[in-house]
Amino acid sequence: MRPAFLLIATALLSACSGVPEPMNFPPIEGALVRGVNFNGKGGFEIDGYRWTSQADSKANGMMLRDVEVLTTEIQPQPSTDENTQHLLNTSIAQTGQLNIDQVMYGAQYDLYFWFMENQRGSQRSMSIEIEDQLVETEMGNLPYKSWSRFGPYPVDLSDGELNIVLTTADPSHKAEVMGMLLIKPDN
Repeated sequence: MRPAFLLIATALLSACSGVPEPMNFPPIEGALVRGVNFNGKGGFEIDGYRWTSQADSKANGMMLRDVEVLTTEIQPQPSTDENTQHLLNTSIAQTGQLNIDQVMYGAQYDLYFWFMENQRGSQRSMSIEIEDQLVETEMGNLPYKSWSRFGPYPVDLSDGELNIVLTTADPSHKAEVMGMLLIKPDN
């Protein structure tokens, strides 16, 4: 009886401590096409994939129009490794709608996004359109300092340009994203 009580007490204490559990996402599988750290450095790994800077991505066919670059120094909740923390504290944003275009070969891909709420809790909700298809209606909408990985969003690219649009539910809010990972899935 006593060991069961200790297990229950330990679980209750950790639940009440305010220290969130680490994020446990399903593993990402496939060959790396591009990992972009928006407004940040490249040359590091997250989830076993090597990330590039926004500048490197722009030199390799990424197009961004009139974006704001933002840098914060927030401790993400739940806490995470140093590379992910860096990624979550650099971003691009645009009021109302953010467009990301990438020149690339037509094929099947999986797309992931990283987002941390760095303003006020549950302030934003963004939709994601990929190739004119609505794939997400609730990206964001997180408590302050909370973060998540969104995806995978399958893409069957038939032309030579990947088109992504992030749109806020409230047009006066900023659409924002910290990282984007493009994978060629294992088939």
